[in-house]
Amino acid sequence: MPWCPKCKAEYREGFTECSTCHVPLVDTLPEEKEVLEREKFVLPDGMEKPIAVYTAQNRLEAETICDLLREHNIAVFDRPAAFRQIQAYAGADARFGVEIMVDASQTAQARALIDEMNHDLAEQPVDEEALARLAEEQAMETPPQPMEDNASFKLLPVVAGVIVVALVLLYFVAN
Repeated sequence: MPWCPKCKAEYREGFTECSTCHVPLVDTLPEEKEVLEREKFVLPDGMEKPIAVYTAQNRLEAETICDLLREHNIAVFDRPAAFRQIQAYAGADARFGVEIMVDASQTAQARALIDEMNHDLAEQPVDEEALARLAEEQAMETPPQPMEDNASFKLLPVVAGVIVVALVLLYFVAN
């Protein structure tokens, strides 16, 4: 029986092309190992053997660390710490974290930079007043947004008038 190598659908004899994928059918499907080798993840430039050096708690922390490592010329990428299927269903970043991946030759340097960043953050207490001032400054810098023209508010007096007229008519009909 012929098979589609892309969607793995089985066809009756006589078919030569998959009706869904439009690819030629094959007599046997390749083994999963062969498929995995062809669909292998392409590593960033300068990375041969990726190693997880840190698991960030969320996407923001992961992006901050990746930016720090890139500033020090370390090839880096991140990936969900959970399986992709779990992430698709549950939003795995919050539950499982985000792994920071660097080349095996740069793990020591990357870990040192991450530890230094975490140490600096731990030493600096969060000043609530400074954060509030910063938020106020940013709010003042934001240009005022024009009022949106909402058609439903224009119709509100018309709808209210129709309701009043209907109630008046109902009153006269009832008496």
